[in-house]
Amino acid sequence: MSLALARDQGVRWVLFGWSIFTAENLVMSEYKTEIKHYWGGRGGPTAYQTMYSTLSGLASLSIFAAYWRFARFGLQLPPPSGSRRLVGLVGRVLGLGALGQLLPPINVTALEIALGLRPQPPQHLPPQVRGAMACPFDFNAHAGRGEVFGITRVSRRPELVGLGFYGLAGALVATTGTQVAMWGIGPLVSFSILAIHSDRVQRRGGELSQEKEQQTSLFPFLALLDGRQSWTELRDEMVTSNLVAASITAVLFSCLGALRPAWMAFGTTKGL
Repeated sequence: MSLALARDQGVRWVLFGWSIFTAENLVMSEYKTEIKHYWGGRGGPTAYQTMYSTLSGLASLSIFAAYWRFARFGLQLPPPSGSRRLVGLVGRVLGLGALGQLLPPINVTALEIALGLRPQPPQHLPPQVRGAMACPFDFNAHAGRGEVFGITRVSRRPELVGLGFYGLAGALVATTGTQVAMWGIGPLVSFSILAIHSDRVQRRGGELSQEKEQQTSLFPFLALLDGRQSWTELRDEMVTSNLVAASITAVLFSCLGALRPAWMAFGTTKGL
Protein backbone atom coordinates (compact mmCIF):
# COMPACT_ATOMS: atom_id res chain seq x y z
CA MET A 1 0.00 0.00 0.00
CA SER A 2 2.81 2.42 0.84
CA LEU A 3 4.46 1.82 -2.53
CA ALA A 4 1.15 2.24 -4.32
CA LEU A 5 0.56 5.54 -2.54
CA ALA A 6 4.08 6.72 -3.39
CA ARG A 7 3.50 5.98 -7.09
CA ASP A 8 0.14 7.75 -7.22
CA GLN A 9 0.32 11.07 -9.07
CA GLY A 10 -2.43 12.70 -7.04
CA VAL A 11 -0.80 11.69 -3.75
CA ARG A 12 2.51 13.17 -4.85
CA TRP A 13 0.97 16.48 -5.93
CA VAL A 14 -1.12 16.86 -2.77
CA LEU A 15 1.82 16.03 -0.50
CA PHE A 16 3.98 18.44 -2.49
CA GLY A 17 1.45 21.18 -1.67
CA TRP A 18 1.44 20.22 2.00
CA SER A 19 5.25 20.31 1.98
CA ILE A 20 5.25 23.84 0.53
CA PHE A 21 2.68 24.92 3.13
CA THR A 22 4.75 23.47 5.98
CA ALA A 23 8.07 24.88 4.74
CA GLU A 24 6.59 28.34 4.20
CA ASN A 25 5.18 28.44 7.73
CA LEU A 26 8.46 27.21 9.21
CA VAL A 27 10.54 29.84 7.45
CA MET A 28 8.17 32.73 8.09
CA SER A 29 7.82 31.97 11.80
CA GLU A 30 11.48 31.02 12.40
CA TYR A 31 12.81 34.23 10.87
CA LYS A 32 9.94 36.52 11.84
CA THR A 33 12.14 39.05 13.64
CA GLU A 34 14.78 39.12 10.91
CA ILE A 35 12.23 39.55 8.13
CA LYS A 36 10.54 42.44 9.93
CA HIS A 37 13.91 44.03 10.68
CA TYR A 38 15.28 43.88 7.15
CA TRP A 39 11.96 44.77 5.55
CA GLY A 40 12.50 48.36 6.68
CA GLY A 41 10.09 51.20 7.08
CA ARG A 42 7.20 51.76 9.46
CA GLY A 43 5.04 49.32 7.51
CA GLY A 44 7.34 46.37 8.21
CA PRO A 45 5.08 44.45 10.63
CA THR A 46 1.98 44.98 8.47
CA ALA A 47 3.85 44.05 5.32
CA TYR A 48 5.19 40.93 7.02
CA GLN A 49 1.71 39.76 7.99
CA THR A 50 0.42 40.47 4.49
CA MET A 51 3.28 38.50 3.00
CA TYR A 52 2.74 35.62 5.45
CA SER A 53 -0.98 35.45 4.69
CA THR A 54 -0.39 35.64 0.95
CA LEU A 55 2.17 32.83 0.94
CA SER A 56 0.01 30.62 3.16
CA GLY A 57 -2.98 31.29 0.92
CA LEU A 58 -1.06 30.37 -2.22
CA ALA A 59 0.31 27.20 -0.60
CA SER A 60 -3.19 26.20 0.51
CA LEU A 61 -4.51 26.93 -2.97
CA SER A 62 -1.94 24.55 -4.46
CA ILE A 63 -3.11 21.78 -2.11
CA PHE A 64 -6.78 22.20 -2.99
CA ALA A 65 -6.01 22.56 -6.71
CA ALA A 66 -4.20 19.20 -6.67
CA TYR A 67 -7.02 17.66 -4.65
CA TRP A 68 -9.65 18.96 -7.06
CA ARG A 69 -7.75 17.54 -10.03
CA PHE A 70 -6.90 14.08 -8.68
CA ALA A 71 -9.35 13.28 -5.85
CA ARG A 72 -11.44 10.81 -7.88
CA PHE A 73 -8.62 9.17 -9.81
CA GLY A 74 -5.56 7.05 -9.20
CA LEU A 75 -5.32 4.47 -6.43
CA GLN A 76 -8.83 3.25 -5.55
CA LEU A 77 -9.67 2.06 -2.03
CA PRO A 78 -12.57 -0.11 -0.81
CA PRO A 79 -15.71 1.83 0.16
CA PRO A 80 -15.73 2.71 3.87
CA SER A 81 -17.64 0.34 6.13
CA GLY A 82 -20.32 1.45 8.55
CA SER A 83 -17.91 1.24 11.48
CA ARG A 84 -15.36 3.43 9.68
CA ARG A 85 -18.06 5.98 8.96
CA LEU A 86 -19.05 5.98 12.62
CA VAL A 87 -15.45 6.47 13.75
CA GLY A 88 -15.13 9.20 11.14
CA LEU A 89 -18.15 10.95 12.63
CA VAL A 90 -16.56 10.75 16.09
CA GLY A 91 -13.40 12.28 14.63
CA ARG A 92 -15.42 15.15 13.17
CA VAL A 93 -17.09 15.76 16.53
CA LEU A 94 -13.70 15.76 18.30
CA GLY A 95 -12.17 18.08 15.71
CA LEU A 96 -14.98 20.61 15.59
CA GLY A 97 -15.47 20.25 19.34
CA ALA A 98 -11.84 21.22 20.00
CA LEU A 99 -12.07 24.18 17.64
CA GLY A 100 -15.38 25.23 19.15
CA GLN A 101 -13.85 25.41 22.63
CA LEU A 102 -11.50 28.13 21.36
CA LEU A 103 -14.47 30.37 20.55
CA PRO A 104 -16.32 32.49 23.11
CA PRO A 105 -19.18 30.52 24.66
CA ILE A 106 -22.47 30.69 22.78
CA ASN A 107 -24.92 32.81 24.76
CA VAL A 108 -28.09 30.70 24.74
CA THR A 109 -29.98 33.47 26.52
CA ALA A 110 -29.40 35.79 23.55
CA LEU A 111 -30.96 33.21 21.23
CA GLU A 112 -33.98 32.89 23.51
CA ILE A 113 -34.33 36.68 23.56
CA ALA A 114 -34.10 36.85 19.77
CA LEU A 115 -36.79 34.15 19.41
CA GLY A 116 -39.06 35.89 21.88
CA LEU A 117 -38.81 33.12 24.46
CA ARG A 118 -37.40 35.55 27.02
CA PRO A 119 -38.28 39.20 27.63
CA GLN A 120 -35.97 41.92 26.42
CA PRO A 121 -33.32 43.10 28.94
CA PRO A 122 -34.77 45.70 31.33
CA GLN A 123 -34.13 49.26 30.30
CA HIS A 124 -32.84 50.23 33.74
CA LEU A 125 -29.74 48.05 33.29
CA PRO A 126 -26.51 49.70 32.05
CA PRO A 127 -26.12 49.62 28.23
CA GLN A 128 -23.08 47.32 28.41
CA VAL A 129 -25.02 44.81 30.52
CA ARG A 130 -28.03 44.84 28.20
CA GLY A 131 -25.71 44.50 25.22
CA ALA A 132 -23.94 41.51 26.77
CA MET A 133 -27.27 39.78 27.49
CA ALA A 134 -28.35 40.14 23.86
CA CYS A 135 -24.93 39.30 22.33
CA PRO A 136 -24.78 35.79 20.77
CA PHE A 137 -21.33 35.19 22.32
CA ASP A 138 -20.12 35.72 25.87
CA PHE A 139 -16.76 37.40 25.25
CA ASN A 140 -16.01 37.83 28.97
CA ALA A 141 -16.53 34.21 30.01
CA HIS A 142 -12.81 33.33 30.01
CA ALA A 143 -11.54 36.53 31.59
CA GLY A 144 -9.16 35.91 34.47
CA ARG A 145 -8.99 32.12 34.04
CA GLY A 146 -5.26 31.97 33.43
CA GLU A 147 -3.30 30.13 30.76
CA VAL A 148 -4.46 26.57 31.43
CA PHE A 149 -8.14 25.75 31.38
CA GLY A 150 -10.67 23.88 29.29
CA ILE A 151 -9.39 22.47 26.01
CA THR A 152 -5.76 23.40 26.80
CA ARG A 153 -5.84 20.58 29.37
CA VAL A 154 -6.05 18.23 26.37
CA SER A 155 -3.27 19.94 24.39
CA ARG A 156 -1.63 23.34 24.42
CA ARG A 157 -2.08 23.39 20.62
CA PRO A 158 -5.83 22.69 20.45
CA GLU A 159 -6.26 24.44 17.11
CA LEU A 160 -3.88 22.02 15.38
CA VAL A 161 -5.33 19.04 17.26
CA GLY A 162 -8.84 20.01 16.18
CA LEU A 163 -7.86 20.36 12.54
CA GLY A 164 -5.93 17.09 12.75
CA PHE A 165 -8.86 15.11 14.15
CA TYR A 166 -11.18 16.52 11.51
CA GLY A 167 -8.71 15.63 8.77
CA LEU A 168 -8.22 12.08 10.02
CA ALA A 169 -12.00 11.66 10.02
CA GLY A 170 -11.96 12.43 6.30
CA ALA A 171 -9.10 9.98 5.72
CA LEU A 172 -11.08 7.18 7.39
CA VAL A 173 -13.85 7.42 4.80
CA ALA A 174 -11.56 8.14 1.84
CA THR A 175 -11.98 6.10 -1.35
CA THR A 176 -8.79 7.13 -3.18
CA GLY A 177 -5.15 7.54 -2.30
CA THR A 178 -5.33 11.27 -3.03
CA GLN A 179 -8.07 11.69 -0.43
CA VAL A 180 -5.97 9.85 2.17
CA ALA A 181 -3.04 12.15 1.43
CA MET A 182 -5.22 15.24 1.56
CA TRP A 183 -7.02 14.54 4.82
CA GLY A 184 -4.73 12.10 6.62
CA ILE A 185 -1.05 12.01 5.73
CA GLY A 186 -0.60 15.68 4.84
CA PRO A 187 -2.27 17.25 7.91
CA LEU A 188 -0.83 14.68 10.34
CA VAL A 189 2.77 15.31 9.27
CA SER A 190 2.39 19.05 8.68
CA PHE A 191 0.56 19.88 11.91
CA SER A 192 2.90 17.71 14.00
CA ILE A 193 5.93 19.54 12.63
CA LEU A 194 4.30 22.95 13.03
CA ALA A 195 3.19 22.20 16.60
CA ILE A 196 6.71 21.21 17.65
CA HIS A 197 8.16 24.23 15.86
CA SER A 198 5.59 26.56 17.43
CA ASP A 199 6.62 25.35 20.88
CA ARG A 200 10.25 26.02 20.07
CA VAL A 201 9.61 29.54 18.72
CA GLN A 202 7.33 30.54 21.60
CA ARG A 203 9.75 29.11 24.16
CA ARG A 204 12.59 31.10 22.62
CA GLY A 205 10.53 34.29 22.54
CA GLY A 206 9.24 33.92 26.10
CA GLU A 207 5.63 33.45 24.94
CA LEU A 208 5.42 29.89 26.36
CA SER A 209 5.61 30.10 30.13
CA GLN A 210 7.35 27.42 32.13
CA GLU A 211 4.14 26.80 34.08
CA LYS A 212 2.09 26.17 30.94
CA GLU A 213 4.73 23.89 29.45
CA GLN A 214 4.96 21.83 32.64
CA GLN A 215 1.21 21.54 33.16
CA THR A 216 0.15 20.79 29.58
CA SER A 217 1.22 18.47 26.80
CA LEU A 218 1.77 18.95 23.10
CA PHE A 219 0.54 15.45 22.30
CA PRO A 220 -3.27 15.33 22.80
CA PHE A 221 -4.52 13.74 26.05
CA LEU A 222 -0.99 12.97 27.32
CA ALA A 223 -1.20 15.42 30.25
CA LEU A 224 -4.53 13.86 31.25
CA LEU A 225 -3.18 10.32 31.03
CA ASP A 226 0.00 10.98 33.03
CA GLY A 227 -1.84 12.85 35.80
CA ARG A 228 -0.68 16.40 35.14
CA GLN A 229 -4.25 17.38 34.33
CA SER A 230 -7.62 16.39 35.74
CA TRP A 231 -10.43 14.78 33.74
CA THR A 232 -12.89 16.26 36.22
CA GLU A 233 -11.62 19.80 35.71
CA LEU A 234 -11.70 19.28 31.94
CA ARG A 235 -15.32 18.13 32.14
CA ASP A 236 -16.32 21.04 34.36
CA GLU A 237 -14.62 23.64 32.15
CA MET A 238 -15.88 22.44 28.78
CA VAL A 239 -18.32 24.87 27.16
CA THR A 240 -21.38 22.68 26.71
CA SER A 241 -23.20 24.99 24.30
CA ASN A 242 -20.22 25.11 21.93
CA LEU A 243 -19.77 21.33 22.15
CA VAL A 244 -23.43 20.72 21.29
CA ALA A 245 -23.18 23.15 18.36
CA ALA A 246 -20.02 21.38 17.13
CA SER A 247 -21.68 17.96 17.37
CA ILE A 248 -24.72 19.13 15.41
CA THR A 249 -22.46 20.70 12.78
CA ALA A 250 -20.42 17.47 12.47
CA VAL A 251 -23.59 15.41 11.95
CA LEU A 252 -24.86 17.89 9.34
CA PHE A 253 -21.53 17.79 7.48
CA SER A 254 -21.57 13.99 7.51
CA CYS A 255 -25.13 13.91 6.18
CA LEU A 256 -24.24 16.44 3.51
CA GLY A 257 -21.23 14.35 2.51
CA ALA A 258 -23.35 11.21 2.16
CA LEU A 259 -26.41 12.76 0.51
CA ARG A 260 -25.13 15.71 -1.51
CA PRO A 261 -25.92 15.79 -5.23
CA ALA A 262 -23.21 15.38 -7.86
CA TRP A 263 -22.92 19.13 -8.48
CA MET A 264 -21.76 19.61 -4.88
CA ALA A 265 -19.09 16.87 -5.02
CA PHE A 266 -16.18 19.35 -5.51
CA GLY A 267 -13.97 16.64 -7.01
CA THR A 268 -14.59 14.03 -4.30
CA THR A 269 -16.63 10.87 -4.12
CA LYS A 270 -19.77 10.61 -2.03
CA GLY A 271 -19.38 9.72 1.60
CA LEU A 272 -16.76 12.27 2.54
